[in-house]
Amino acid sequence: MKKLLLTLLSISLFSAATSAQMRFGIKGGLNLANISVSPAQSNPPKSIIGFHGGVVLDAALTDKISIQPNLLFSLKGASGSVSIGTGTIESKATLNYIEVPVNFVYSVTDAFTVGAGPYLGYALSGNSAVTSTITGFSSYNESLDFEKEKVKRLDFGLNFTAGYEVTEGIVISANYSLGLANTSDDANVTSKNNVIGFSVTKFFGEK
Repeated sequence: MKKLLLTLLSISLFSAATSAQMRFGIKGGLNLANISVSPAQSNPPKSIIGFHGGVVLDAALTDKISIQPNLLFSLKGASGSVSIGTGTIESKATLNYIEVPVNFVYSVTDAFTVGAGPYLGYALSGNSAVTSTITGFSSYNESLDFEKEKVKRLDFGLNFTAGYEVTEGIVISANYSLGLANTSDDANVTSKNNVIGFSVTKFFGEK
């Protein structure tokens, strides 16, 4: 898995390095993360707020098109709630991914861009927490056991993005990551990550 991440990043960096125009950026922002589950549940997962941060390259391929490989840390997951009698059980799962999105970006105007591309991620760690108000049901907060909880570490999918350069070198953007990988190791369940993200990027170098 690590080799796949490094290979994808190496290809992106090589493409960027061969470009005549390239700039480097530091990126950070918020995730609105959720997990879609099939078959549908009576209490479907709810979104959680996470964050992402890392570095990005912007390399011009033509006057209008550039490639933007990213290396990010991204927090994903979901929460849930079940009512039993007069009590409730609240659960929350968070997963810490190292992620490599590679976007191909088109400049609609000098300031406004849209883009899309694949992403590949690997869950380094996670956390599972349950809070209960039901007598006899214990609450806990512990590191996620991927094997016990039947969670796969590999994630991949498609990324869609739009950005606006508000001033020289400062870009605000929004993106949607559509998970295509089944992250469940349970043969009876399919689960996929979905993330809406909002970012601010500071670029260094000429556009």
